[in-house]
Amino acid sequence: MSNAVPPPAGMRRAALPVGLLIGILLLAANMRTGIVVIGPLADGIGEQLRLSGAALGVLTALPVFCFGVLSVFAPRLGERFGLESALTCALWVLFAGLLLRSLGSYPLMVLGTAILGCAIAVMNVLTPGLVRRRFPERVAAVTALYSVTMAGGAAMAAGLAVPLRGHFDGDWRYPLAACAVLALVAALIWLPLLRYRDRGQALAGPKLSLWRRPQAWMLGLFFGTQSLLFYTFTAWLAKVFIDAGASDARAGELLTVFNLCGVPATFLGPILYARMGNKRLAMTLVHLPLLIGVPGLAFATLQAPMLWVVLVGIGQGFMISVGLTLIGVRGADARVSAGLSGLCQSLGYLLAACGPVLIGALHDALGQWRWPMTVLVGLLVVQFAAALYSADGEPIRA
Repeated sequence: MSNAVPPPAGMRRAALPVGLLIGILLLAANMRTGIVVIGPLADGIGEQLRLSGAALGVLTALPVFCFGVLSVFAPRLGERFGLESALTCALWVLFAGLLLRSLGSYPLMVLGTAILGCAIAVMNVLTPGLVRRRFPERVAAVTALYSVTMAGGAAMAAGLAVPLRGHFDGDWRYPLAACAVLALVAALIWLPLLRYRDRGQALAGPKLSLWRRPQAWMLGLFFGTQSLLFYTFTAWLAKVFIDAGASDARAGELLTVFNLCGVPATFLGPILYARMGNKRLAMTLVHLPLLIGVPGLAFATLQAPMLWVVLVGIGQGFMISVGLTLIGVRGADARVSAGLSGLCQSLGYLLAACGPVLIGALHDALGQWRWPMTVLVGLLVVQFAAALYSADGEPIRA
């Protein structure tokens, strides 16, 4: 018989939130790294594998397409298997996809990219539900940590990709493999957390009646265009600077700044929107960095590159957090907001998936970036109009 004294019950109860918090932050750290890391490496990957711009764009667009397709179905996995089990499984699937992609063959890269896109789609939808269920009194604080970690992981991937490639004699497979290692660490840490798994209740999907609401479509258009701009910049921003004459290292630094600048804006956007009585004026203010920065990138790429990436990074940080805030507050009740979330993420990510491929194909056809970037300026105008329409009005009802 063992003489060991078991830990106090309070200590055992405290271990679960701490362990889950670490697990949630590891989920967040893996949600964007595998996508963002492609941008700084795109030039080298394209040259070695002799890929067109459209073929390279697939490596960024395909995960986003998976987000759009699976956002409606992911809640069913949480209902059937429990949130913790589904998320742990998603991490192992993510590891498999990232590992396949690091083998260096384009067909395997496409297959691995599709697999990792499916995994991240599940993580995108189920992680907020886990936060609400496990930390009901600290949702804002945990969501803030989760958002910072996600943005920080993206910035780390963008900033370390080129130096890591250089350390291994220009072999771009090693930065891709490093993302797989991060996913493996997270999956292993999640295994002991499964003892605390809980099936819980089903998460609501989009209601069919929402598809008949113009307000829901406009909100989906806003969410989709801001996502399209983010993932297009993630895929091509580094190459835009390289083709304009910047070095690979400098382009990687600028992409890192773009991702880092979104972190504080993610916090400030909802606060600014919530505290201003005139919601359309608030929406105009959070759009100002993009309305200045995107045309600057298009027409004065290397004249003030740091200024443009700072403005665009801040603007994109505002957009994702304000977009998610709108989904939460524009629904008539919690049920409608949950359905609105699924609808907007499905429509939005399907629209966003077109961006990297179409912009890459347009660059291939024209041989320069001025017109593709001008198209993004036009899409920003559409986004701004949809945002102003969605900023205020009667609650959306199912």
